[in-house]
Amino acid sequence: MPEIPEIETVKNHLIQKIQGKTVQSVLVNRHKAINVTKEALVQALAGQAVASVRRRAKQLIISFTNEKSLIIHFMLEGYTRFFYSEEPVDGQPSVLFELATNESLAFYKMNLGYIHLVDTTQFDEMPDLADLGPEPLDPDFSATAFLTLLGQRKGMIKPLLMDQQFIAGIGNVYSNEILFCCRLLPTRKVGTIADAERQRLYHCMQTLLKQAIAAGGVYDEPFCSDDHLTGGYENSLQVAYRTGQPCYTCGTAIITSRVGGRNAFYCPHCQH
Repeated sequence: MPEIPEIETVKNHLIQKIQGKTVQSVLVNRHKAINVTKEALVQALAGQAVASVRRRAKQLIISFTNEKSLIIHFMLEGYTRFFYSEEPVDGQPSVLFELATNESLAFYKMNLGYIHLVDTTQFDEMPDLADLGPEPLDPDFSATAFLTLLGQRKGMIKPLLMDQQFIAGIGNVYSNEILFCCRLLPTRKVGTIADAERQRLYHCMQTLLKQAIAAGGVYDEPFCSDDHLTGGYENSLQVAYRTGQPCYTCGTAIITSRVGGRNAFYCPHCQH
């Protein structure tokens, strides 16, 4: 499932490619991916220009000039692809937006994901986004704010980092990478984490997410035919999906185990 770096990368692509452009038509092949009828979606968006593209946690928000917005959640397999005017659209998208420029924006594999039409408003007033925790890269999310939140919670640290009501936008891949960065085992109980380790956890979260965004995350689907950024962080992964391979730091084989119902990847020597 894409996380902050992947969605931020898509958001930046969308700002460059579709912001200010007008939707000409809408094609819906998977009706379960949308929360209104196809006719209602077409009526709301046809002839409307894209006013802004934003991200909240793992969701994209595309807002239009008529004060309507799309909240897009890719879930496990979904992705979007932009096609230039001279390019044919591949396959059968779940939802396809054709622009007045003869370019297209296609959403694929939205089997679990969704594209919801809502009124444009503040994030915390949108039902899909109302219960999310703070953004880890928000300028107001200081070390002090993080330590205060952490001091109020119990349990194992990896499931907590993935709890969207605790902090929004971190999932399985980056929780593994953040914990390796700060040398904490995914099973460490919050109450056993010392103050210095908590400070290091905050620093690693900030640094690693910013590095991953700059490198295009680990998404394996390019946004468009001339996209050379998306997925550039994959070769920088230290533990995620490297089961049995040697740790880059100490040479010990990376281990995978189930923690909080999800696969945790870690080095049993470097992490404590």
